Amino acid sequence: MQTAVRLLSNLDNEINAIKAHLQTMDDHTLRTLLKRMPAKSAGGSAEMTMTILIYREMEIRMSNQGSNVLPFAR
Repeated sequence: MQTAVRLLSNLDNEINAIKAHLQTMDDHTLRTLLKRMPAKSAGGSAEMTMTILIYREMEIRMSNQGSNVLPFAR
């Protein structure tokens, strides 16, 4: 049980580090990174998690600009 807790804590730390890194990227770099992600990925995979984090960062930026357009369409 302690191992699982430690691993989940490490995973949370890594996801937060990725979020922080995505926040430093400009819009063009985010879109380029999104284009390089696989179109389909297994549920719970690293690729799916990264894609979701990219979309969330793009959504946050769009909502901060006051736009009603969501960046989900490819």
